[in-house]
Amino acid sequence: MNENVVLSGAEQDLFIHYCDLERRAEGRGDRMNADFLATLDLLALNPHMGSQHLKSIRKWSLLDWGLGIYYAVEGGRNMILAVQHLRQNPKKIRAILKSRMPQ
Repeated sequence: MNENVVLSGAEQDLFIHYCDLERRAEGRGDRMNADFLATLDLLALNPHMGSQHLKSIRKWSLLDWGLGIYYAVEGGRNMILAVQHLRQNPKKIRAILKSRMPQ
């Protein structure tokens, strides 16, 4: 079982999405966060379940929320790099991921 490490950029992404959903309807942010945490549990058990996105980055989609969880598997850890809305320019997502890739 892998350890999930949510990096600061991904935490910030998640917080922004949480606040946006809570502004729209109270409780929606909590439901999205619960889905995110459940997905992290699955990733810990099966780190390669996400599709290959960029060289060493994988993506798992939270389709009900229109979000993608972008992560890299490094040894026994899943490094959660970003949580991005899927309806944006793919070049923007790629730039975010490149800036957050561990060196």
